[in-house]
Formats: sequence, structure tokens, C-alpha cells
Amino acid sequence: MSDVTSIQWADSTVNPIMGCGGCELFPSPAVILAAIDRSLADLGVRIDSRAIYKELISSAHSKINTPLSGHKNAVSSTNIWHLRKDYIKKIIHDHGKVAGSAAENAIRQSISCYAAILHLNKAQALVKPERKFNKGYAPTFESVTQYQGRSEKTAHLKDLLGLYNPATPWKDRLPRLIFVSDMGDALSTKADFPFLKSDLMPAIASKKGSRHIWLWLTKRPQRLAEFAEEIGELPPNVCAMTTLTGADEDCFERLAALKKVSASMKGLSIEPLWERIPPSKLDLNGIDWVIVGGESGAGLKFTRPFALEWAEELRDHCKKNGVAFFLKQLGRNPSRDGKIFRLKNSHGGDWDEWPESLKIREFPECFHNYRKAEMKHSSVPRPFKAKNKLKESPVSLETSKEALAQEEISSNREQQEFKRLDSIVRNGIDGFAKAGEALAQIHDRKLWNAGGFSTWEAYCRNVAGMSRTHAFRLMKASECFAELKAMSDMTLFPVSESQVRPLLRLENSEDRKLAWDTAVIRASETQPTATDVREVVVTILEDGYDGGILSEKPPTRAQRRVEIISKLRTEIKMKESWEQVEKLLAELEEIL
Repeated sequence: MSDVTSIQWADSTVNPIMGCGGCELFPSPAVILAAIDRSLADLGVRIDSRAIYKELISSAHSKINTPLSGHKNAVSSTNIWHLRKDYIKKIIHDHGKVAGSAAENAIRQSISCYAAILHLNKAQALVKPERKFNKGYAPTFESVTQYQGRSEKTAHLKDLLGLYNPATPWKDRLPRLIFVSDMGDALSTKADFPFLKSDLMPAIASKKGSRHIWLWLTKRPQRLAEFAEEIGELPPNVCAMTTLTGADEDCFERLAALKKVSASMKGLSIEPLWERIPPSKLDLNGIDWVIVGGESGAGLKFTRPFALEWAEELRDHCKKNGVAFFLKQLGRNPSRDGKIFRLKNSHGGDWDEWPESLKIREFPECFHNYRKAEMKHSSVPRPFKAKNKLKESPVSLETSKEALAQEEISSNREQQEFKRLDSIVRNGIDGFAKAGEALAQIHDRKLWNAGGFSTWEAYCRNVAGMSRTHAFRLMKASECFAELKAMSDMTLFPVSESQVRPLLRLENSEDRKLAWDTAVIRASETQPTATDVREVVVTILEDGYDGGILSEKPPTRAQRRVEIISKLRTEIKMKESWEQVEKLLAELEEIL
């Protein structure tokens, strides 16, 4: 649950149920293994991935003294992800780096759901049985888990009707928009209907909850239609939504099922869009809203391209049918005329970088009409979240009496907060992560004023003669450290700002994680030096690595001989490509 979210088309999120029963972004183990086997078969490598994974999983499980509910000795999608590095190492050892890269690509493209990946990084794992379980998440993403009371708490959030913020102009004075189930699918199983009736629906229909618009997104609209029929119909402040990712039959079946849901507002989330959807096949009759976006969560090397032409077609199709169109992001790999281009924002979510013709973020008229008669414009800014920090525009001179009173109350609190954070900075300057986090709060909230300093620079100089530049380095290093802790499967993390500094040269979090994990592996699972990290970063910047796998140094002549002989054995055994055998023999002759 998040009171303020960075998702552009919502203000808040709530998850009465966490986890998901599977979809195209987090498919079943059979689908993932089939994708791996196909990618390897294309290279002439035929193996039984299930058997390999079964052995790896069984070995990992046997090492856990007290297995928890998420530590399953089974070939699950979660275990396929967590044991992927061991699996890829085996493929590289037996069949070479090209095969390892193909296997990694198949896994990373199969599991691209951001909610699933967050669970994979924070919930229970065979490879990290000692990891403290974050109780805000389901034990694993497959473990669909109920959380009572979340919906009611969300219903009590502040009313946002009439609030405006120039940073998010597209939400122009709308009621609070609450995204239901951003971290799973509340309709994964029909067995959860009684819980949804007793927990979610009363919250939505309550006096507090009816102030907001609830955006209920599911990949199972046929089940949402059944649920709506059982309760009569969905409340008027619920927008029933489903996800489309392409033009396959399953997606169009979802669209047909959504139209059967008894709801006054309906929307489509066409995100991530993996392929062109011909407008002639997309019947928007009865649909109020269409959200479109490119893929962002699989990492730069593994993300599918997003053609701007697809978005433009859908934009025009929506305009023709009188449907509100909302372009959320261009993704990591946007393209024009078949050519991929790069944006500064790694997700392509900063519309200042977009063509003017695509800067469209509309909400349907029914959203604007909901509670329109109650509209009172307010000078209090609508909150928004950007780059993981909550930001608010300055309040106008017409600040309410309530806000002024709150300022007086918070003055002493700010002074106390400054003293606490300042102590962390001064006494823990060598603990760069905590120091950087404390500095960021002092800077972003301008708490140096509460400490009696006239400027940020003056405060920095007062802390052990710290320069402004070094302060910002610590802040950036702290952000990167937190990012690595959340994403990496490693048990070793940076202990100094100098180790992190080279990582900041990389543009996106996936590459920074890759660089750090590689540096640790090359240091034989010990603390890498800043120089070790810098060398890996330079390799990445020069694009000197193959398919995202950097776990090994360039092979020695002996290693190359072993690799070529292994490939020769495979080719001779398959008896399919004597031309390839001759090529490998020539390579072997060259290095002997």
C-alpha cells in the first residue's frame, strides 16, 4: 500500500491481496522452461532444463535447516528466478557463453512483471533463507495472501478533490485515484470472493471511500464479471480495468470479458505493449479509458522495443472513438522507424523528452464528472512522488489557517529532526549509506534552517569541512546502496562511497546491479576494491560484455580450448552441422 505513488495515472495504491496466480508477465514454470529450451535448441543445444533446475532446487532446499512457507522444494517460477545464476553458470560450463546468454535472455524476458520482481527481491528465497521476510509482501509471488484492513485504511486517506499540482497537470483537480492491486491480482482465485466482499467492497462504498475513484485492474476480467454479478454491480466509483499486452487471442478475450462487467466505468491498461495491436481489431465500444506504455522492467538488454508508431495508431483510434488516451511511458527501448533510441529517463516516463504529438495524458469524462458538483478549488498542492522522493509545490500565500497552525506545531519537530539527522552525519561520516540518507533529508527538507545555518553550503562546510560536492556524492551513493540492497542477490555490499562512485557512471539500476555483482564475483566473493568496480564499469560502458553476463573474466587459452572441445563434442554428437565442426576445429588449431 502506498499513500503516494509515482505511477503517473494514480495517486495511491492498495493491495487487499498480494501475489498472483500467473500471467504472461509472470508465467508458469512450464512456460518459462519451454522458452529456455527453445532458445537453446535454436543454438543446437538440447537439454532438459527442468531436470537441471530440479537438482539445483533440491540441493538448495536441503541446506535450509528450518524451511519456511516460501522455501518450496519444487520447480516454481520463483525458484527458477532465484536459482538462475547457478543454472546459467552450468549452461556456460557445459555449452559456452553464447548458450548461457540465450538462457539468461529467455528467463529475463519471461519474468518481467515489476510486482513479481519486487516480491522476488523482498520475499522468501531458497538462495537467501536467512533474509528477513518483509511482512508487507506475500511469502512468494505465487502465494496469494489476504491482508485485512488495508482497504479501510486507504479509504480514510485525505480527499484530493480540487487539488492541483503543476508537476502533474493531467490530474487536474480529480478525486484521489486509487490503483487496486498494483502488486498482484486480487482475482487470482475465486476462493477470495468472500474476503473481497467483506473487506474491499465496504471500504470502497463507505462514506470515506466514496470520495475516491478506485481503479481495479485485473488480468482475469471474466472473474471480475462474476464477482460484480454476485454483488449486484460494482459501486459507481470503481473503474473496472484489464490488461492487454498484444494482439493475441487471450488479450481480445479479456477485452470481451471486461465489457460484460457490470460497472459504470471501464478502462484498458495496454502496458507493457509488446507488439502492434491493429486498431481494426480493438473494439472500444463501452470503453472509457486506454492507458498505453512501453516495457521497462526487464533491464536494458532484455527489454522488448516499443514503437512510437504503435502509440500513435492507438492515440488516433481512441480519438476517433471518443475514448480518453493516456500515454504512461515509452519504456527502456523506444523506437522510431525501426531504430531504437535512448532517453535520459530509463523508463521513458519523462514526457518532457517526448514528441509534442504524444504528450497526451487524458482521464475519461466520467472521472471529471464524479463529484463535480462538490468541486472547490484549493491552493494546497496535490502531492506527487518522483524519483522515490515525495515532492510538493510551494503553497500559495492563501495558505489555510489549518496549514499555518500545522507549521507552528512542526517548527519544534523540525529542529528535533535536524538534531537527530545531523548527529548521524557527524558521528557516522564513515557509514556512508546512513550519512548520505540523512544528508538527503536535511537537503530536501531544507532542515539546515532549523539548525541555524543560512545555506546548504554553510552547513556542509561546518560538518568536518565537507564540500558541497562530497555531500552530494554521499547522497547519490546512499541511493545506489539502497537500490543494490533491494535488487541484488549478493550478500556483500559496498562499505565505502568510493566503491559506489564508479557505479554512478551507469545510467540505469540494472547495469549498476550487474556491475556490482560482477565485481564481487571477480573478487572471489570478497569485498571488491574501488578499482575492481571501476574496471567492470568501464567494460560495461565500452559494451565489452556478451549478453549481460559478466561473471567471468576473459577466458584463458586453456579455458578456450576446453570450451571449444565441449562444443565439438556437442556438434559431433548431434551430427547436424559438419560446417560448424570444421569451424571449431579451425579455432582450436589457431590457439594450439
